[in-house]
This record gives sequence, structure tokens and C-alpha cells, in this order.
Amino acid sequence: MTTETAETGVAQRRRLLAIALLCVFLGGLGGLWAAGTGSSGSTPVRFTPPPGQARDFRLRDQDGKWATLRAARGNVVVMTWIYSTCRDLCPAEGNIVSDAVKQVGHGVQTYVISVDPIGDTPERVKGWLQRRQFPAGTARYLIGSRAELAPVWREYAIAPVNATPQEAQAAAVQADKFRAMFAAMVAKNGGKPPPPRPYVHPKRPAAPDASDPYPDSRDLKYRGPPRHIAGLDFEHSAYVMLVDKHGNQRVGLPFEQLDAKALAQDIQLLEQEP
Repeated sequence: MTTETAETGVAQRRRLLAIALLCVFLGGLGGLWAAGTGSSGSTPVRFTPPPGQARDFRLRDQDGKWATLRAARGNVVVMTWIYSTCRDLCPAEGNIVSDAVKQVGHGVQTYVISVDPIGDTPERVKGWLQRRQFPAGTARYLIGSRAELAPVWREYAIAPVNATPQEAQAAAVQADKFRAMFAAMVAKNGGKPPPPRPYVHPKRPAAPDASDPYPDSRDLKYRGPPRHIAGLDFEHSAYVMLVDKHGNQRVGLPFEQLDAKALAQDIQLLEQEP
């Protein structure tokens, strides 16, 4: 067996492990929802990704600069998957991550990776980061074409939005209009936005397929009715992955279990390692 063949085999096994792991994690979400997770006093659920270095990639950020995981060595990396025109779950997740990063204050870098190559334009993702109020220099929103993003999705077992390019573009335009209407309402109110309403996880039983030992992570229908305001085609898989200062993937947190204080503590523990 050649070195190249062996390396290919290892990469394939890692991908299969990652996909199997995420399938188990996604399959468990239905039970977690039904149990009403995220309540105060409960210990957030975490999952342990396959040991070893996180697979590197090369994507452009919101400013057109190239970003790689290797370039972030020395910092703890918070990595997640988002689309900027989402109006419910993605902003909630972004706010939680931003709050955690603010609590830590240093030694951390956030990589937000697009799941919508059509709607995630540089202008939109810059606005998304600004609304989350990440501390300066601590967050990069990585975008690209579908061909550029697809290898990253595959490596980390991410199912992107399933909308057609036309549907994605129409949804993004509609989201822009909604944001403009909201800005006009705030301006009319003397620049004072309405009080924020925290995202509340839906309380409903999971679809029967969620009980399968290894549900297909690419098929999001098994989770039941869509959670996204834009419908099922804008559902996507997402979790938060923490990568340590040496580039090793260490811990993952499902969105339903994401808590700013607990996330900040995890980041700080990784920061304190030699």
C-alpha cells in the first residue's frame, strides 16, 4: 500500500466517523427537545469528535482575506455553521457565541462557515457579524462558492440549506426587506429597538426516524416540522466545535445545548492548557 493510499484511507475513515458521530448527535436531538433541555440547572450535553487535528481548509472571510485553521494556531477556535439571512436560530446561536467570546476576552477566534453560498454575500455577512457585536478581531465569517464550501461541509458532516439558487436568492432579498423594515421601525421609535425576545426551543416530540441508530444527517426531514421560519429547505445541520491551540478538535456542542457561560468555561479550559 502506498503512502498516498494509506492517507486516503485514513481520511475516509475520519469522514465516516465524523458523519456517524453527527448522525448519532442529530438523532438524539428529538429526545432532547422532548425532555425540554436547556433548562436551568442541567448540565449541557457535549459530544467528543474523533481525536486528532481538525481538517484544515482555505476560505475567504468577509473582507476577502484567506483564512485557514492553521493560521489560527495559538488561539482556541470556535467553529460553527450559519447563514446570514436566517431570522431565528442562526442569530440566536451567533449571539450566544458572541457572549461567550466577550466573557473570555482574549485568545479565542470564531470561524463562522457559510451554509448558503448564494445568500451569504460579503455585505450580508459583514452586517451579520456587526449585529452580533463580536469583539474586534475575534470573528471571521467564511464564505465561497458551493464548490469551495462543499468539501468543508462533507468533512464536518454538515448538511447545508437545500434551497435552489433561485429560492435562496429570493429568501435573501426578502430577509433584506425585513431588516430594512425593522430599521425603519427603530428609527421611527427614536432609535430605540424593541426589547429582545430570547429564542425558545420548540417543545414537540421528534419524528419516528429520529430513533434510528444512524439517521441520515443529509436528510433533515426526519426531525419533524421545520424549525426555520423560511421552511424545510432552509434547515441545515449545525453545532459548535472547539479546536484547541494546537489545531486538535476537542469538543462539540449541539445548538439546543448551547449556553454562553458554559461555552466560555470550555474555551477558558482549553486556553489554560500548555
